[in-house]
Amino acid sequence: MRRFLLLGLSIAFLLGISAGLFLDWGEARILVFLCVGMIIAWSVSFQRKDVLFVSWLGCCVIVGMLIATHSVRTYQLLEGRTNVQGIGVVRGEMSFSSFHANFVTELLDCGQEMCPEEYVLVRTSRYRQFSDGMRIHFGPCDLRRPEQFDPNFNYSMYLAKEGVGFIATDCPFELIPDQSDWLRGKLHRVRIFVSSVIGERISEPEAGLARGLILGGSDELPESLAHDFRVVGLSHIVAVSGYNISVLAGGFFLIGIGLGWYRKRAIWIALLGTVLFVFLVGAPASAVRAAIVAIAGFLAFSVSRPMPIFSLLCFAAVLMLFGNPLLLRYDIGFQLSFLATFAILFSAPWRNRFKNTSWLLRNFLEIFLTTFSVLLFVMPITLVYFGTLSPYALLANVIILPLVPIAFLLTLGVVIFGWIPGIGAFIGWITYGILHSLVVLTEIIARFPGADASYTGVHWWGVFAWYGFCLTFFLWQGRRASKGKE
Repeated sequence: MRRFLLLGLSIAFLLGISAGLFLDWGEARILVFLCVGMIIAWSVSFQRKDVLFVSWLGCCVIVGMLIATHSVRTYQLLEGRTNVQGIGVVRGEMSFSSFHANFVTELLDCGQEMCPEEYVLVRTSRYRQFSDGMRIHFGPCDLRRPEQFDPNFNYSMYLAKEGVGFIATDCPFELIPDQSDWLRGKLHRVRIFVSSVIGERISEPEAGLARGLILGGSDELPESLAHDFRVVGLSHIVAVSGYNISVLAGGFFLIGIGLGWYRKRAIWIALLGTVLFVFLVGAPASAVRAAIVAIAGFLAFSVSRPMPIFSLLCFAAVLMLFGNPLLLRYDIGFQLSFLATFAILFSAPWRNRFKNTSWLLRNFLEIFLTTFSVLLFVMPITLVYFGTLSPYALLANVIILPLVPIAFLLTLGVVIFGWIPGIGAFIGWITYGILHSLVVLTEIIARFPGADASYTGVHWWGVFAWYGFCLTFFLWQGRRASKGKE
């Protein structure tokens, strides 16, 4: 019972979060009352430990539902405000479109009025430049609620997951000099330095791909190349995802092993390197979440004890969702990172079957199994949100993914040593060759017939049924493997 205590409580909390997000307020309230009634009835009727454990599970479900419904209701009940002015601070980096630019600001001082706790998405000219941590004087301007422009996409809750509750357009503002956040300003300059070093040593469009590997995002890729990555199911490699950070952690781990350190000490080097990398890329929220997921997934991949690490991964999800439950439903990156890590975790028992094979065959089988497992877990989400599923996604990932860790680590080498004459040019030349091979292979596979097929009509009930089947199958196979060892 104690072995599964953390796992059971974490899963119960996650189920409560899911119920609070996917049910409306009336349905969630009824479910809370039912859970409370059942807990009271069980506690009064029985005094056994297993009944007490079930009662604790019910309490975690209730807490999860209450936290989720409170977050949803908080943003649903917001109303616009007029003639707001004061001082704010920029949070995060600017995003650009063809006609304008956006940045998020936190309001700190609104004069005699109370500032809203929610962030404001400010729309401005794409020629204005603001960076994370800068202080601005804004207003007076009107803060309005996000409009729903697509019935299939909840734009207001999409912004709410990042803490944004209002939108401001045509809002006058000006920079307040010498009052920027010191740490955030330093991180912004680090990102600029990383981007400039990559641009000096690697030509486009491979430089844009390199920036995506290190800094995340496909904004600097040509539209045609970004489309090809989406078509073949490789968009995840140009994002600061759990996969990329797992590759980094694995590289530091192998360095520690190569230095003759024991496995436990090498793991600490991997964790330290991961934290330093998150600060290197500016510590955006997506990178922090991906690091937490990747660290748990890396531990699962490094040791052959999946269940304790599975409990750790669920607990990591609880910690993140306790502060921001909206991530579970409205953050696609969060969903895909966790699902990919779960897939790696559940496929772990099969790795030992390849120990007696040759090095080349073992690595190929591990890449194939890991990729296939990840595709099984992320496929329903991609179908629901994007309506696309490349029939060549498995082929593309098996062929191209072995190049990604090499390209990632070489690009990191360019960032670290690119300023050194000779050495920086040599590493940049090798990195360009790997990145160019990756681009060419992607473009070739994207031209295969039927690669950009689209699918519609996938519903959430089918998604949950699919995950239930996958979890049942992997748990059953894992139990069989454990019995076989005994």
